[in-house]
Amino acid sequence: MTRPSNPQLPERILDQAEGIVAAGGSQALNMRRLAEKIGITSTTLYYYFDSKEHILLQLKLRAAWKLSAKMRQIDATWEPRRAIRALGEAYISFAEEHPHLYKLYMETALDTLLASEEDRAALHRSYLAAQSGLEKMAARGLYKHEPRSGTMKGWILLHGFVSLLLAGTLERVTNLSRDELKKVFLDYYVDAVYGESGSAQRGM
Repeated sequence: MTRPSNPQLPERILDQAEGIVAAGGSQALNMRRLAEKIGITSTTLYYYFDSKEHILLQLKLRAAWKLSAKMRQIDATWEPRRAIRALGEAYISFAEEHPHLYKLYMETALDTLLASEEDRAALHRSYLAAQSGLEKMAARGLYKHEPRSGTMKGWILLHGFVSLLLAGTLERVTNLSRDELKKVFLDYYVDAVYGESGSAQRGM
């Protein structure tokens, strides 16, 4: 088969697919309708992406990049509690801005399709960005705990909270607004991740 002559086409395909998934979730993506929306044949679409799952995997990697970009805006030289809170805020804001992409990012079934170590590393770059921030604080003597443990603890808390927040469960159960819920959670999150060193510092 002759190679299609439009090198920008794969990104156009992914841009359109991302819009569909962002609006209606991964179940809304249909290969035939996607090709029609872009104005190409199904044959051309399948030349670049051999399945719907292949496209969803690329969107998952895009979501990982978007989230890690938010994480990397946080300056590790900030006061530690401020930096940790900003990590939590960045994670939550990404999920609120891109709820369907967030759900796709957390979907593990696609991970078996990852072909390269580079892709696997890209998928986890946001987690590693959070860990890097704690490691930099630890190197400056501002974080007294093991950074890998702190990252894991924070990630578990964030994912659990965001899942409940997006589902609307907490608002129904607590009768608190979304902003009130985020404030309560972030106060707890900072204390949980920063731990006893933060309590000691506040008591000084």
